[in-house]
Amino acid sequence: MINFILSLFSPFRRFIETMGADYNQFISILKLKLTQDDRRVTGLTKTKDQNHVKMLVKQSFSQIFMGLIFIIILGTIKSPFTYFYFAHLLVMILMAMMIVSEFTTILFDTSENTIIQPLPIKGNTIGLARSAHVFIYLTMMAFNLSVPSFIVAIFKFGIGSALAFVFTIFPNVLFTLFLSNILYLVIMRIASGERLKSILMYFQIIVAILFMAGYQLGVNMIDRSVITNMVLPVHWYTFFIPPAFFSGFIEAISTQNFDLQHFIFITEALIVPAIAIYLTGKYLTPVFNQKLMDLEQGDRTSKVKAENTRENLWFRTMESLFVYSAEEKAAFKLMWKMTGRERILKQTLLPSIGYILFMIVVPIFSKGFSFSTLVESDKFLLVLYVFIIVAVTLPGALLTGNNQHETWIFKSIPLSTPAIFFKGSIKAAFVRFFIPLYLMVGTVVCSIWGIRVLPDVLIALQVIYLFTILHYYLQHLGFPFSMEKVTLQGSTSLLKFLIITIPTVALGFFHWFLLHHWFSFANLMLIPLYAGAILYVNRIFVYKKITWQKVDQMNSYS
Repeated sequence: MINFILSLFSPFRRFIETMGADYNQFISILKLKLTQDDRRVTGLTKTKDQNHVKMLVKQSFSQIFMGLIFIIILGTIKSPFTYFYFAHLLVMILMAMMIVSEFTTILFDTSENTIIQPLPIKGNTIGLARSAHVFIYLTMMAFNLSVPSFIVAIFKFGIGSALAFVFTIFPNVLFTLFLSNILYLVIMRIASGERLKSILMYFQIIVAILFMAGYQLGVNMIDRSVITNMVLPVHWYTFFIPPAFFSGFIEAISTQNFDLQHFIFITEALIVPAIAIYLTGKYLTPVFNQKLMDLEQGDRTSKVKAENTRENLWFRTMESLFVYSAEEKAAFKLMWKMTGRERILKQTLLPSIGYILFMIVVPIFSKGFSFSTLVESDKFLLVLYVFIIVAVTLPGALLTGNNQHETWIFKSIPLSTPAIFFKGSIKAAFVRFFIPLYLMVGTVVCSIWGIRVLPDVLIALQVIYLFTILHYYLQHLGFPFSMEKVTLQGSTSLLKFLIITIPTVALGFFHWFLLHHWFSFANLMLIPLYAGAILYVNRIFVYKKITWQKVDQMNSYS
């Protein structure tokens, strides 16, 4: 599969060389990157005996499954222009989110410079290989996500329209990559060093949250009948909207309509992405590489901030509530400090917290909001249980980081069992990032629905905490921040989401059933039940599951 992908670049050899790169070196570097990715191992499958995993194939099937979600929105649209407009818009949004959440690590990775830069490599070769690396994955993602839309388009608009849709995916990817490079260069121009990394982190978080907000608002505020009969009008500004380029191109090809309006769309769909990729390779890539070198130098000369060793009241309170033994307190304190410094952890976790806020606010307040109706409803259960997203993201976020070669430090900690360290790790992260937000939301819930729902706030907290620690103890037993941020995680992420959310939804319905279909205060029985389950997991299950023998099988100390 890798050789086939690389062969697709051969017709563009002259183009690559005109952008200041050596074609053979470009292919060699790109082949190395793809081979590493195809052999990269995820947390659910990693073992010492496993050294080759077909991650590209696994990711493809996962993304095709995700593309089925598009059909919920696109399946009823009658207008071909509107159908392909939204198809390209959804693909572009998901690609942008992927660049923001996953590929920033690749774009800003300077670790290879130590090895590659001293070699006689020509001009823009490294930068173009980096961009091509991202382009390949975005193209695969776009095609996989579009498979269900392509099939539906065949039956709705004919094979010609569907094939034209496939063709326009390439320029869509090129244009999206161009926009992301422009955006990152603007950010890199106004900041450098550690400040740049902080800005990038919060930029990623904000963009991811905004994309989720836009999706939530769109789904909840647009009537399905409106979508079905929607026909997007073409105004003067429509010619400046990228998805319109491609949908207009498809409509022109499928209907054989080549009037002035469609001729403009065809020209934009073919010329604008070509100009964009040429500007990216010829001019933006050298600037980007220089900024990366400045960033690397800035990292080496960054001032070390003094660590405030004074423990605050919040830390002492949470420590006394969640940990008891001296060994576990030591692990809790260590991980409290480490989780506060890890950018990758924040990049993964904070967007999910933003998603939670929008998933709470938009469905409740979007349609015919009435405060009196809200108070009489049971929507507080939705508000509380939606926090289960943290149980999906937090355990995995604790694994990814830049400490792949420092795991021997964790191994050298004088603990009788590694279970103590793992317990302290997940508790520190859970308390630091989840409890403050949940307390604020719980206070709002109690102020709206009354103090009577306080037991329900506690019950939902128990469920979320129980599933968070279970997920952490049952996943790959890697030490914190010791795994690379794997580019291809879709299949395992989806599986984790289903495994955790399905029983949580069942428990949420059981909670609702006790509130309405049994005797008063029946829900209070859940408090000791879940407390006992948490106690069993923390006192018995974790010590059986996590041993030095199992941990050593999953971690490399070299």
